Amino acid sequence: MSENDTHRFENISREKVAEILNILAANGSTITGDNPWAVVTNNHGVTLKGEWNEADSVLSITVTAADWYVPHKTVWENIDSMMRRIQDAG
Repeated sequence: MSENDTHRFENISREKVAEILNILAANGSTITGDNPWAVVTNNHGVTLKGEWNEADSVLSITVTAADWYVPHKTVWENIDSMMRRIQDAG
């Protein structure tokens, strides 16, 4: 994976970080660490790294792995869609 596999999301508060982690866990992900977080989605070999800059309210998400048959475009469409909903929420 390369740095091109990192997206930055603004307007992410501590509460939104907790919501994201809860959503991932509820969908079967295994989460380790505490900023940065390592996320094994247990879904098609997709693993993520999340790092939150509290001062700027920016969450950086990196796709660190995926099974060979999983298009990264599809992974990012799913992540970006979830993050837009969370950014737009209260």
